[in-house]
Amino acid sequence: MFWWKKRENSVIEERYINEKVAIFIDGSNMFHACNSLKVRIDYKKLIQFLRKDRWLLRTYFYTGVPSGNLPKEIYEEFKKQRGFLNELSNLGLKVKTIPLKKTPEGYIEKGIDILIATDMISLAFRDAYDTAILVSGDSDFVPVVEEIQQLGKRVENAAFKRESSFNLRKVCDSSIILDDYKDIFTTPLLPPKPVVKKPIYIKIVDRIKEFLNIKTQTKKPKKR
Repeated sequence: MFWWKKRENSVIEERYINEKVAIFIDGSNMFHACNSLKVRIDYKKLIQFLRKDRWLLRTYFYTGVPSGNLPKEIYEEFKKQRGFLNELSNLGLKVKTIPLKKTPEGYIEKGIDILIATDMISLAFRDAYDTAILVSGDSDFVPVVEEIQQLGKRVENAAFKRESSFNLRKVCDSSIILDDYKDIFTTPLLPPKPVVKKPIYIKIVDRIKEFLNIKTQTKKPKKR
């Protein structure tokens, strides 16, 4: 059963009554987008932006983590990642991790998409949510979305433009490009330094000093 909420701009938004949503975030997909845009995500604000006024079952965050005997530089990076994941857990997100695969080229992430797909489909089958919000741009999720829709559920897609797949957006019930709203839930990685304006009298003193300095430099020495 549906109800319709009319916005100020006269666009009609179709919504479920007492709609339950679950959010599934592909951490690696978001990480690459943030590095490209040089921004940091406030996940508390992002979740509120995505859920709107709907009832939220839970937010799931998926990422790969290194394991085993790690080189010093990898271990230091992992310590930072672990602190970040602890912050997400403290915000109420359900963090799910898998070990990264070590290759001659370095550590790579394998199996995250399968883990996300499994959770999305199993929770849909249990009728745990009405709408899944998939925060990823990976086109591999297209058949997953179609399967969930066959179970009578809706899927919304949210992704940054750089990582967004047209095929995924097309198959979902609705989609948004996060770049268009990033000011709501992101901050620059290196915020610009605030410009301190000098009082007018200091500017005048600086100009006088410049003038006297130039005059001294241009003054010719007297002949003996």
